[in-house]
Amino acid sequence: MKLLRLALIAISMSIVCVLSIGLVSALNPDEATALVSWASQTYYPGDTVIFRIFIQSNSPDELLIQRIGLHFDWMPEGAFYSSDLSAAPVSIPSNGSYTFDIMSANVPSNVTAGLHNYFVGIDGLQNSISFSWDSPPATIQIHDGREKGYNELLPQVESKIAEADNATYGSPEAQSLLQQARDEYNSAQSSASEGQWYDAASHLQNASDLLDQAAAAEENSAGQPNLLLIAAIIAVGVIIAVSIIVVVRRKRAKAKQANSAVEQSSETSL
Repeated sequence: MKLLRLALIAISMSIVCVLSIGLVSALNPDEATALVSWASQTYYPGDTVIFRIFIQSNSPDELLIQRIGLHFDWMPEGAFYSSDLSAAPVSIPSNGSYTFDIMSANVPSNVTAGLHNYFVGIDGLQNSISFSWDSPPATIQIHDGREKGYNELLPQVESKIAEADNATYGSPEAQSLLQQARDEYNSAQSSASEGQWYDAASHLQNASDLLDQAAAAEENSAGQPNLLLIAAIIAVGVIIAVSIIVVVRRKRAKAKQANSAVEQSSETSL
């Protein structure tokens, strides 16, 4: 009897194990393919990344997707930016495909610049049996936050340089400041090519400031001829006024002399 009971227990445990294995069976790695498309090719710490997930089924069975998400290497293990589809699972037919709705994820502000791993995770049903499937890891580039400031300022500086070139500055001071701005712009590009984004942004800001100073110097220079003209007109007016006064005084002096001569002639004749 004892042996019979032990045999029954062993058989029962074997059946339970088989059933358990069936319930947690996973979709084979080669039975699905996942691709992620990004709304942008450039992301920085603190950004919100926008993406869509495409799933290609290589399984002969229908797949019911109950949850899909993305895991990045800066997240805790088991955490996902996911979409819960359990209320209305997505059906992917045998060897079919499906593109899921747009999803988003936040890049923490303290994430380091460089390549980061991510993978797609799926929970669903295959032949009424639950499965979990993870895609092979892929990488996404997170760019330096200082590069973002450089890229935002770059078109502004290039526009200012083009405006200065079209204006054809005539002021020596403006021309000198414009040349200094070009030198700073070139230094910024050199630093950017080496990935030195702090120096690149600093040089670019200096170029922007110098271009503003050059425009102001040219404007001041354009106003100087008017001041000189006004001063010249005033000087000419003063000269004319003085000349008139001198002529009038001379005429008066001559008139007095003539009157004195007439009086002396009259006295002599008497």
